[in-house]
Amino acid sequence: MNKSFDFSQVPDNWAICHLADCARCDECMRYQAFMAAPKNITQHQCVLPAALSKKSCPHFHPIEIVRAAKGFRHIFDEIKAKHQAEFRRRLIAYLGSESSYYRYRNGSRMLMPEQQEWIRKLLEHYGYTETLEFDAYEDVYRFEE
Repeated sequence: MNKSFDFSQVPDNWAICHLADCARCDECMRYQAFMAAPKNITQHQCVLPAALSKKSCPHFHPIEIVRAAKGFRHIFDEIKAKHQAEFRRRLIAYLGSESSYYRYRNGSRMLMPEQQEWIRKLLEHYGYTETLEFDAYEDVYRFEE
């Protein structure tokens, strides 16, 4: 893997896998998460050996690194006042709640590429065609199913 793996990125409810005899363990994010687990962790949700009895593992998750965005504090700098309230309302609805909106805006939650694209398209809908730059970017592993 080209990026060092940080186990703290693994979501709490995300199953890891310890099945070293799986033919695809070296390509699987779940196995890599298991290999990176700190020694002081004594329990975690996991994939069970019965998964190997299937033709292909239903829990296989390919290793994928994506460019995530951190924060969007400055996108409102360019938006006209007449669009700001509606734009913000639509962002809140898309991101799930007002508290989620602020976590994404402030950079404590990362925006995946699909979310970044949705925000770009929303800006285009309002006629803003300049290139949107988020506050910062970071390469992270993708854990979404």
